[in-house]
Amino acid sequence: MSSKKKHKFHAARRFGQPLDSDPRSPFERDRDRILYSSSFRRLAGVTQVAAVREHHLLHNRLTHSLKVAQVGRRMAQRLCKDNPEFADDVPGGKAGFSDIVESAGLAHDIGHPPFGHTAETVLHKSMSKYGGFEGNAQTFRALTKLAVHAHVDHGLNLTRATLNAVLKYPRYGGEEVSESADHSWPFRNRGSKWGVYRSEEQDFNFAREGEAHPGMRSLAAVLMDWADDVSYVTHDLYDYFRGGLMPLHALHSECSDEFLDFARARRKKEGYKVFREDTFRQQYRELKRLMPDRGWRDTREDRKMLDKFQHELLGLFFSAVTVDDSGNGWRIQIDPIAEYQVEVIKELTFFYVIRRPGLAMVQRGQKKVIERLFDDLMDMFARHRNGIRNPDHPVPTLLDDIYDGMESHERVSGFARSDEERRARAVCDYICALTEDQAINLYERLSGTSVSQGSIFGTWF
Repeated sequence: MSSKKKHKFHAARRFGQPLDSDPRSPFERDRDRILYSSSFRRLAGVTQVAAVREHHLLHNRLTHSLKVAQVGRRMAQRLCKDNPEFADDVPGGKAGFSDIVESAGLAHDIGHPPFGHTAETVLHKSMSKYGGFEGNAQTFRALTKLAVHAHVDHGLNLTRATLNAVLKYPRYGGEEVSESADHSWPFRNRGSKWGVYRSEEQDFNFAREGEAHPGMRSLAAVLMDWADDVSYVTHDLYDYFRGGLMPLHALHSECSDEFLDFARARRKKEGYKVFREDTFRQQYRELKRLMPDRGWRDTREDRKMLDKFQHELLGLFFSAVTVDDSGNGWRIQIDPIAEYQVEVIKELTFFYVIRRPGLAMVQRGQKKVIERLFDDLMDMFARHRNGIRNPDHPVPTLLDDIYDGMESHERVSGFARSDEERRARAVCDYICALTEDQAINLYERLSGTSVSQGSIFGTWF
């Protein structure tokens, strides 16, 4: 395929092209559509790990996504600059490829519900009869169906290349992984989960057209996924040390046995294959040498010390990315040592932050909020759609709108649901359109708590 035809193929959109008078490239338009969407702006009110209302200034899903986009873009630019043949061959070419990776970084968390992974668990259980729930699948659904653009009836109408770059887990729930696929950690080229609902089958087929390896990520998706991990283990680590949650300075002298035993037990539970425990321990020792040598006191020197530490980590992880043409197409390679270093920091986060009793208590409450919202909205909405109007329990206008929009989506896609399944998916879509404050406010209204502090404005304003 010629370069011109290849560019046109990757720049194609399912529902027509924008006006030719627009001076931006197709991939620049994608970036701007995502950046200006209300679905993206909502991420300012969605947690990364700790709640967005925390007293310390922590990353939320919006600031995390901005940094994933920036890290991914810079990696893409460096790879294209250092490898001219690669730059000529990738979707979008030298300039467009970095736009594609950046767009994927901006969009990758758009489908995440209030309270992040805690709510994912609840929604997956609640949606078990209706195809399940998965945050990455919800992101793809939001981009292709739910997000709004002035000149498009369905989603943001992004290019094929950008949609493919967002697919971190390009397969359906319950789909068997090919026997020839590499099942070994760290799963960088295919991921370990699923990430598409059957209702988005036509959009998925459009995005994946031309991919020679089913279930394998595109080049841009691999780079975005690495940028996601890099941002998580550097920028969030910064937050946890400043907040006193992770005593990085104490690792120099602390006994490591408890942490190493904890990490080994988690890996055993996950069933990692081809994982070298000796390499993990060695990289843990190497990273300790880079750690801050004193506790956080919030001085100017402390901030400089922590900034230097963050830059050293980013330098390690940037230089770990290379490209290789093995005769079977280009592949993005991550230095295995860097993979182990990222794994060490992820495990430190679990050890010091995620397993904290205080966080577990907060997450228990968050689960109850999402459970109550789903159950009550399902009941109210069923009555509403059956013509039983209750002025004491008005149904949010957006929920009605999402439900009605499904009829249009189903005519286009050919995917049919029962009325109950359609209601359940609409409720799930609606919950995933809320910020955490909106979810709590709606929960308080439905449960009768904190009504004296209620606002005249509903959560749907």
